Amino acid sequence: MPRPKLHSDEAILDAAMGVLLRSGPAGFTLNDVAVALGMSRAALIQRFKNKDTLYLRLMERSGVQRRDYLATFPVEVGPRGVWRFITDIVAGMGTGEGLESYLLLAWEDLRDVALRQMALERNLMVRDAITARLPRDLASREEVAAVLQDVIAGATMQWLVERKPSLTRYVLERVRRVLGLLFPQEPFELPKS
Repeated sequence: MPRPKLHSDEAILDAAMGVLLRSGPAGFTLNDVAVALGMSRAALIQRFKNKDTLYLRLMERSGVQRRDYLATFPVEVGPRGVWRFITDIVAGMGTGEGLESYLLLAWEDLRDVALRQMALERNLMVRDAITARLPRDLASREEVAAVLQDVIAGATMQWLVERKPSLTRYVLERVRRVLGLLFPQEPFELPKS
């Protein structure tokens, strides 16, 4: 009769993500995950085989979490709906603390074909969510959504160097410039900080 599982896969994945964000991909070990959970490394290997399999499961879960997160937002079509959505997802990026760790995870995604495909799918989820909120009569909605996503990603990378003002404000100021060019009649107000 098999032993009962003391830790769910979700608990293991949560702990593994914590270790991964603290240690980075290069310092990520099964032993550290096992210690964080108070379980044996052997039990962890029995469940996930190896570090690469555990990492792959983390990234698969990340895609599911992103899809579920994006589904929580109402689809409000129009300039204000796009702005509200982008404001909410950018605010969801937090203060920027630990962003460097996510950058290291992105680097890992580039090194493996399957991980790169998962990263692409996560990015396309965001782009599709932006597209769904753009006015239907706007020409090249998919291209506009891609540019808005590029601005978010690029501004996030720039913020890593500049660090002022807050990450949310920095990114939203740049997105607001682009939206102001697309919809000059709309007042895109920044949230109060």
